[in-house]
Amino acid sequence: MGPAAPALIGGALAVLTFAAPARADDTGASTGASTADATREVARPHTLAEINTGFFLLPGALVCAQTLDPSTCKRGEFSWAIGLQNVYRFGPFGLGAGIDWATTLRSDAANGDPSLQREHTRRYFLVEGLFRYYFLSRKSWNFWAGGTVGLVVVNDSWSEDADRNPPTDTEFVGPRAATIGTVGLSLGIVAAAEWVFLPNWSFGPSLRYANWILPDQRQVSPTLDVASLAGRLDMIDVGIRLTYRIPL
Repeated sequence: MGPAAPALIGGALAVLTFAAPARADDTGASTGASTADATREVARPHTLAEINTGFFLLPGALVCAQTLDPSTCKRGEFSWAIGLQNVYRFGPFGLGAGIDWATTLRSDAANGDPSLQREHTRRYFLVEGLFRYYFLSRKSWNFWAGGTVGLVVVNDSWSEDADRNPPTDTEFVGPRAATIGTVGLSLGIVAAAEWVFLPNWSFGPSLRYANWILPDQRQVSPTLDVASLAGRLDMIDVGIRLTYRIPL
C-alpha cells in the first residue's frame, strides 16, 4: 500500500460520514412531503359514492297486518336493508342524498279463505337528504356524525296463490296484489367509522337512529286489509358501508 493510500481512505470515510446524514434528511423530507400531499389531497373537495347494507329494527312498532284489533297485532319488526348514497365532501363537512330499500324478514298471516292461500309482504323505501361532520380523521380511519331528513314509504301487499302462480300464460294488465302505501316523515341521526384500506376505498360500521312519523289513522284496502304500521315509530339501522372516493 503506497504512502497516499491512508490519505485516500481517510478522505473517503469523511465523504461517507457527511453524506449519510444528508441522505437521511432527504428521505425524511420526501416522506413528510408525501404525507402532506396525501393530506392536502383528502382535504380537497371530492365526491363519495357509497353502498350500505344492514338491518332496520322497529323494536316498539305495533304491527297489525290483519285487523285493527290490538289482540291480533305483533310487537316489533326486523328487516334487511340495502342503500346507496352520494356525498359531496368539502373539508370536514359533507352534504348529499341517499335511498334505502328494505324488506321484512317476518311473515304475517293474511285474511281470506284458506283456499286462496293469501300472503302478506311488507317493504320500505326511504329517500333522504343528509349532512355529515368528520370530527376525527387519521391516516387509516375517519369518524363522522350527521343527520338525515326525508320521506319513508311503507308498502303493504296482499297476494293470492293465483297472483303468484297464474294458471295460464295470459298476461293481465294491472297489479297482481292488493297494495297500501303509507307515506311518512323520517328524521334521523347517524354515526360511523371508516377504515381506509386502499387510497380511494374505505369500509366500516354505521349506526343510525330515526324517528318515523306516519299517519295515526291506518288505511284500509278494498279487500278490508289494513296498513300494518301507523303513528310515530323508533327505527334503528345497524349496518356496514363501502365507500369509494372520487377526486374532483
